[in-house]
Amino acid sequence: MDKSSWINHLSSWKKFLTERLIIADNYGDQRKIERQLLTIERTRCAAVLNPSLLSEFINQSSVTEKSATKGVNNYVLKLNDSQKAAVNEALNSPNLCLIQGPPGTGKTQVISEICLQLFMRDPSIKILVCSETHIAVNNILSRISEHNKDIRIVRLRDKEKDDQIDCFVPETIIHDYLRWASASFENKNAFQIISEEFVDTEDKSLEKALALSANIAGMTCNRAAAYDFKDTTEMFDVAIIDEVCKATLPEILSPLLVSRKAILIGDPKQLPPVFCSEDQDVIKSIDDCKLDKYMYIDHLFRESPNTIILDTQYRMTDQIGNMISELFYDGILKNGRNDKTQHCLFWVNYTKTQDWPPKSELHSDKPHIYNYDECRIISELLSKLNNETPHAKIAVIAPYRAQAFELRKRCPKSTNVKIDTVDGFQGKESDIVIFSITRTIGVQRFLADVRRLNVALSRAKNRIYIVGELNYCNSNRIMKEIIKRSEIIDTNFNV
Repeated sequence: MDKSSWINHLSSWKKFLTERLIIADNYGDQRKIERQLLTIERTRCAAVLNPSLLSEFINQSSVTEKSATKGVNNYVLKLNDSQKAAVNEALNSPNLCLIQGPPGTGKTQVISEICLQLFMRDPSIKILVCSETHIAVNNILSRISEHNKDIRIVRLRDKEKDDQIDCFVPETIIHDYLRWASASFENKNAFQIISEEFVDTEDKSLEKALALSANIAGMTCNRAAAYDFKDTTEMFDVAIIDEVCKATLPEILSPLLVSRKAILIGDPKQLPPVFCSEDQDVIKSIDDCKLDKYMYIDHLFRESPNTIILDTQYRMTDQIGNMISELFYDGILKNGRNDKTQHCLFWVNYTKTQDWPPKSELHSDKPHIYNYDECRIISELLSKLNNETPHAKIAVIAPYRAQAFELRKRCPKSTNVKIDTVDGFQGKESDIVIFSITRTIGVQRFLADVRRLNVALSRAKNRIYIVGELNYCNSNRIMKEIIKRSEIIDTNFNV
């Protein structure tokens, strides 16, 4: 991106965030937007701890030439060739490395290996691990801790709870220290003075000090903007950002501004950032603002010479994996599971009882898009599957919130069944996926969105059932390809 385009893009973000702050009525949202505005302003002023990193992020022609490659002699984890190549690229890139991780290709495994190798090379290293979601950060920290107990880890989180990382949060660290101090200090007055200093566990300066004293500090991208890192003495050696293509530009920039080097892991062929209805209204009110259409990070993955792709998936059977590879990844994604099982793709066709969504909703400003026919079919299908495969984890995925809501109401309750929208399932997997097309009339915006279709269908390990009316779906190019690969089940609610 040239300098003028970059400045204009930052200006669009500043206008959007300024307007968004005015209408934000929630303190949490206000604080988040204020942090992002500060990040954009610091970027505009080049107030960054490593200017070379920011320069390379903006302009791929400024990529720093690598020094002689230093290969890894002993890998801690079991890796395939593309994963090893990604680890080596991450370790040897001087400023910026991008790793594309399609579904099931072991991104967490690669990130964990990178962290373990960095620590073995330098036991005093400071790594910032971020993601747009809490669960991704937690999974990475848990995996790393399983393989090296000497690595000091701090997890800075908000209000969410997760037992697997409780031992890394400031409250636990402080509690353990005070318990040790109580048993060790003979002078109880001295202990009292020390303990009083730790009363306020919400103190940001204390959290920052803990993060900078750790080998690995884990937090969301937004949380990284909550602390004032003043100079290069408070710089992280490496920032690793997972699910980077699902983050907005301000979220991505927050860790970049305080790190010497960055490793960005994501997949531009899966979900982009989500802009809520309030966000979209603000974008429409700003002249020539396309923040919800143009994703700079996608451009970066396409243009950067330091992008490497993980090319082997271990989640799906070969039949499902081949479909995902051919339809969404130009055939480059290989199958590592090597499961030749057939009869994995099913299309459940039906005769609709009426148009869905109903005509009363079709012309509404904010229609509730649902389909009672598909709810009934899926309810019966779940009953059948729960009898046949009682221990299988089943994901029921709908493209619309209203349909997910109706499915939760109308389907049998079971601990092994999760019902949610496509956005709610990114980063997750299930033995069986049931995908509800929902619409039988109107625009095919969702069916034309290959990123969302990719996420919906690539959650499945063993089997996919797509429930949709063939007459409606056959006019869509990519759905026609999926139909060709599927076994058709025609049903009158008798699956």
